[in-house]
Amino acid sequence: MVLLAQLSDTHFDMGARNNERAERVMAFLAELPQRPDVIVVTGDIADEGEIEEYQQARAALVADVPVLILPGNHDDRGNMRTVLFEEASSYEPINQVFRADEVTLVLLDSSIPGKAEGLLAEETFEFLTTALAETAEDESVLVAMHHPPIPVQSTVTDPIRLTNPERLAEIVAGDDRILAVLTGHVHAGLMAQFAGKPLIVAPSVSSTIGCEWETARPGHVPIDFAPDPSLVFHSIKDGALLSMFRPIAMGGWLGEPLD
Repeated sequence: MVLLAQLSDTHFDMGARNNERAERVMAFLAELPQRPDVIVVTGDIADEGEIEEYQQARAALVADVPVLILPGNHDDRGNMRTVLFEEASSYEPINQVFRADEVTLVLLDSSIPGKAEGLLAEETFEFLTTALAETAEDESVLVAMHHPPIPVQSTVTDPIRLTNPERLAEIVAGDDRILAVLTGHVHAGLMAQFAGKPLIVAPSVSSTIGCEWETARPGHVPIDFAPDPSLVFHSIKDGALLSMFRPIAMGGWLGEPLD
């Protein structure tokens, strides 16, 4: 079994609140009897894309397993590269691949510098096709990015979702190794279908945003800061995917066995 923990939309902003929530989630993961093989954070790491925000994120998102980080629409590729990847500043897409046992995780940068909507650039599609070509036929694949490729009944994020999902849909539908597409961006945990595969959207660590049935008027953002931070576990066993949404109490986790 390969176990992934997916976090999203941490929105580090140099304040204490979001930082404490992210630290609580990371502490919970560190306390688990079976720790994840990898932690992936699907975008909007920072709130304004500032260097100091990424320095805060670097201090908080610490684990003894790999932590993979994707850009979102609030992020700055150049500053992210400098602080989180320790690379020279560049605005080229930050695409990555991670392999664990018989599972391949392909992380695609769907951000557009200076814009809120998402787009997969030609070089990102080339990265995806190359990663798939280099993946064994008997492996399972998860594709992760920030922007959902379909409307998800959110008046906040639907107008700024992925703008070019058609080619991705062809790739996802045509490759039986791809188990699911993972995204963030919506600040709500939900599941849908994309190209005949599960689309799994992680909730936000920082806040919750309601879907269209919670919108009181045009322009209203039904944001709720009260709920505890949440994440999604993805377990891949014998080529089958199981995903579980997990809220993390800010008061701590005792880990006591059930009677």
